[in-house]
Amino acid sequence: MAEVLHTISNSIICIPKHIPIMRLLSFFLIFLSASSLRVIAQTDSVVMDGTITVNKTDNYKYKIVAVESNGKWHGYSLLDESGPNATKTSVSLQFSKEKSGVTFSEQKFISSKSTEKNFCFIGGVLKMNEKTNSVKGFFLGKDEQGKFCGKGTIKLSINEAAKKKMTPDGTKDTNTTTVITGFKSESIKVTQENITIELWDGGLNDQDSVRVTLNKTVLVPAMEILDKKKTITLQLKKGENIFTIKALNEGSKAPNSVQLNIHDQGRTFKVISFLKTNEESTIKIKL
Repeated sequence: MAEVLHTISNSIICIPKHIPIMRLLSFFLIFLSASSLRVIAQTDSVVMDGTITVNKTDNYKYKIVAVESNGKWHGYSLLDESGPNATKTSVSLQFSKEKSGVTFSEQKFISSKSTEKNFCFIGGVLKMNEKTNSVKGFFLGKDEQGKFCGKGTIKLSINEAAKKKMTPDGTKDTNTTTVITGFKSESIKVTQENITIELWDGGLNDQDSVRVTLNKTVLVPAMEILDKKKTITLQLKKGENIFTIKALNEGSKAPNSVQLNIHDQGRTFKVISFLKTNEESTIKIKL
């Protein structure tokens, strides 16, 4: 199963499981060295602070702090910062000026006041609202064995550095990954009538299978998603084309996950799909 939201391309959160609500929470980061931790204090660091909501009713204080190094954003997240289960986790971020958003990915557990040893890692996509200086979005979670362990929503206020990274200025995204689910689609514009799509499992080979359709025509009735990439070619019509992936199962480890590279004349759109059985994710392709 593909790593979550890593670029959300892998997005994931970490949280103590002994508290039911908490098992859906966590933190985002890649392991920080001592020097990285010192750099976090710089004024150009990104700070996003607010709440994470699990099961639509349970809210927890959540904070992300990150800095840029060699073009990549890494940092840490804090869950329940002043509470008895305060937890710190490494996180990686990918900003998109083109989409006015950011994807986050939980990477490694750093520390916690909790005695719980099992965690649920999450990853997701956040969209910026310039008027309120905030971002909001959703997350999906999986445990250390890769099993689906929950989902929820996030709303965070952002500092000026974060806002600047998400404010459109004509810059095109070159290496971001979009997450799609049964309730979140994606729209892209291409220039070629014939495009190719690679599909694979970026995590475990856990027997995920999908059905692939284009404009309601079934292209592949049942495709097992493996770590080896499979390529299909789409012949598009002028205007909008609807490309869908339907989960036929969730393999041995939920959810059903597929990574996609959509190639169009030297440009590649990177997408990850997370689905439950019988759910469909959609990509609207405009030619």
